Amino acid sequence: MLDQWTALQSTDEPREAVPTDVSRARVLLLGIGVLSLLACLLPVAQMFRVSGGFIQRYGYDEVFLRLVGASLALLAGAFLAAALAAGARLSARSGGHVSAEEEFQVGSVRRSLSRKWVPKSFARIASRLPAYAELRATLAGIPEALVMLAGGALAILLLTWRWPLPAEVGLPSRFLFIRGAILLLGAFPVLLAERAYAGSAGAGLAEALALRRLLRLSLLTLAVEGLIAVVEGYGFSVARFVEPILRFFLFVVALELGARSIAVFFQPSREPTRAAGFVSSTIAAVLTPELVSQTSWRQSLQDQIGIDLSRSWALRFLRSALLPIALLLLLFAWGLSGVTILAADQRGIYERLGRPVAVLQPGLHIGLPWPLGVVRPIDFGEIHALSLGAPDAQAAMPATEIVGAEEAAPTSADRLWDQSHPTETSYLIASDASGRSAFQVVDIDVELIWRVGLTDAAALASAYRVRDPQAFLHAFAGRLLARYFSTRTLLGALGEKREGVADELRHQLQSALDQADTGIELVAVVIEAIHPPAKAADSYHEVQAARIRSEAMISEARRRAIAALSEAQRNATEKLASAKASAFERVTLAQSDALRFATDERSFVKAGSPYLFERYLAAITRDLASAPITLLDHRITGAGGETVIDLRNFRVLAPPVPDEDIGDKEPNK
Repeated sequence: MLDQWTALQSTDEPREAVPTDVSRARVLLLGIGVLSLLACLLPVAQMFRVSGGFIQRYGYDEVFLRLVGASLALLAGAFLAAALAAGARLSARSGGHVSAEEEFQVGSVRRSLSRKWVPKSFARIASRLPAYAELRATLAGIPEALVMLAGGALAILLLTWRWPLPAEVGLPSRFLFIRGAILLLGAFPVLLAERAYAGSAGAGLAEALALRRLLRLSLLTLAVEGLIAVVEGYGFSVARFVEPILRFFLFVVALELGARSIAVFFQPSREPTRAAGFVSSTIAAVLTPELVSQTSWRQSLQDQIGIDLSRSWALRFLRSALLPIALLLLLFAWGLSGVTILAADQRGIYERLGRPVAVLQPGLHIGLPWPLGVVRPIDFGEIHALSLGAPDAQAAMPATEIVGAEEAAPTSADRLWDQSHPTETSYLIASDASGRSAFQVVDIDVELIWRVGLTDAAALASAYRVRDPQAFLHAFAGRLLARYFSTRTLLGALGEKREGVADELRHQLQSALDQADTGIELVAVVIEAIHPPAKAADSYHEVQAARIRSEAMISEARRRAIAALSEAQRNATEKLASAKASAFERVTLAQSDALRFATDERSFVKAGSPYLFERYLAAITRDLASAPITLLDHRITGAGGETVIDLRNFRVLAPPVPDEDIGDKEPNK
């Protein structure tokens, strides 16, 4: 009987069932559908932000609510539609031949409706329901399709409308464990319902197989979300990648059921016992692989599409030509293994029967297929960076932190001495401790920028002489760097320029690599930091501060000594210059007096008494220059004894008479 179920639509005739079984099946279908609809209200409320505050208060994730709600919406629509279909079948059978026992059962149901709490008006409507059998026959499955369409539309709405982003902040583990426990407990009733419809509950029900598939879909959603919550509770967030796949699967199933429900409006009416295709999903058939056989697929294609695969000449030809075509494709694929495409940053070493014969440049190359010919790719000009402080060569460089121009500097740019950095390594370095041989520890952050040499010989050497260039360079450079710093002191290493140290290291490393014939070209050596260990940084700072203070005190004492010496030299120079100036002034004055005396002596010899008189008048005029004075001297007499008055001071009373030869005479002359 299971082979008669199709994957596209169930068209089998169910076994005959008495109306009592159909009534019980309808009640069970209606109950499961209502419960699924009620459970779907929480995701719907969250979607429309009706209970968003309550959900956000307890830190729930909306994604799993949407997925569970979509599966429950499909389940509610399918079970409610199946309940309506079961009611239609019951009405159709009631309209035919009814036995006395069945009529007694229907009458007892009507009497119970009129006696219980149901109002009389509803009881009268219920008693008249068989009268609407003709109307139900006219509708021919449209109400069931509308219910299924509503369930599919609600599922699509939950899966598409305002889909929430994944939560960036992780929830506490206790919330995740509680969520997982609730979801796994909720999956248990769904599992019981699926097993029930696989047994006696699905006997005689045309939609049993389709409902089992949707039950398994809900069971899969609840179980997967529960396991995801439990796994995330242990700190593994990789499980969240399963949710997009589950969401896509639910969306495709909902879209298929919606399309099947819409197709009911354009199909001819069917008998109630055969109208079960709108709740059947071909995509969900992957959840029940044990119920789908090759015979059912053939029968479904023949009944619904009209294709008889047993009479198809194309399939017979394909079956006969399948083996030759497969062999030809395998041979062609094996031949394509000899075609190699090298990118612009790649070279290839072509090995023919295990022996390297050529170095291939970027481009398309054709050779012998595998394993006769193999191309080993080699880098061509690609720059690599290696940090000697990394724990291994695979984690050579830390992730680059990108920040904005106005933002704070990243933590990778922190070069403070009192903090340890993941890219630093420690080396022993010589110490000059009071003339005694000692060693100190220094932390160095060194990066090596390297590439494979551009020549063919370098490519061959890097491929066959070095198994792992990154690890080899890490160990080789570390050993050479330790030897380099063992011959230097800490103060010398800190005082030297990093560019000079980097150039010297690069030359030494490149020489050693060339001697080893590794084919590795060292582009640059970058020294980011050289400092004492982080735990000794404070002590080193104190020692350096004391040394700086002592040097500052020595410099201050030298400054004061130089200032005092300069002041003494300046005072001595000033006194010596003053004495020399005073002596020169006195000598000059004496020479001037001697010259003046000699001049007066020569003038007196030549002029006699008038010159003395003239000097006398000049002296009086010079000494009494501020006041006009008329001199009367009794010693000055004329030839006849008259008084002589010097009128030279009264020249302003008469206009001056210019001398034609020498011009105006100076006043007081």
